[in-house]
Amino acid sequence: MEWPKNKAETAMPQVVLHFMRHSIKEKAPEKSDTDILLSPAGRELAAKKFENPTDMRFAHVVGSPRVRTHETGAVAATQNPETNPADLGIGKVRVDEALDFKVDERDEYGRRLYEAFAAGEYLSFLLNESDALAKEKGDTESSTYSRMAADVANIIYRNFKAASRGASILEQSEHPENEPNDFQRILATHGGIQESFLLKAVEKLKGVAERDKLFALIGGNAFDVTEGFDVTLTKEGGEEKIRITYTKGDYTFDEIVPVSVIEEIIAEGE
Repeated sequence: MEWPKNKAETAMPQVVLHFMRHSIKEKAPEKSDTDILLSPAGRELAAKKFENPTDMRFAHVVGSPRVRTHETGAVAATQNPETNPADLGIGKVRVDEALDFKVDERDEYGRRLYEAFAAGEYLSFLLNESDALAKEKGDTESSTYSRMAADVANIIYRNFKAASRGASILEQSEHPENEPNDFQRILATHGGIQESFLLKAVEKLKGVAERDKLFALIGGNAFDVTEGFDVTLTKEGGEEKIRITYTKGDYTFDEIVPVSVIEEIIAEGE
């Protein structure tokens, strides 16, 4: 990378967050859901996610506590279906509870959610019913539309603040070309979590009609396996920016999202 002379205006590590749903999981009813692995087909599919392998020197795989997310990220990062999370090295795989879903199918909220999922109406339930139902039942823990959107927004916000601190280091460095300047994060999660954030962000930036267009495109339950969106954190012309990119077929959402919008989404999930 060639560093500009006026590095104070432009220097900032480019952090790219690749959010994605985990790949195809094995059928193993005897296992707890936390221990379910990817199927061989799931490994092959995850290996095709990205055009180029990720440079793991400046990368991390982040998943929920469920093992299949770690496997998805490790395979996607290396494009090798045989890769296991441990193969990436110490400290390269992290767990973030915000990427997990929290639902108890024994209570009414959980039963309603799983019924909606079985009927292919999970995303509709999240968007139109989940927040109100949780409030009605006094449920302060279960995953709802606003809570899951806030979880993703919090991840983006934390990484944005870290990238901003990195910008300060680069601007003060006498030799910025020697500083790490490209960080990748693969964040593997579950259906409904990243979609909730994306739908909220689209509504706030482009309105309800555009949100409903995206909702119809995604379909009844969630993103397909390995599907997701990218968040690029960078600095251009002296301004730190959050750029979100999602493409499916002919549809593209490619927008700069103000930090104030991220903060608003976080507040709505509290």
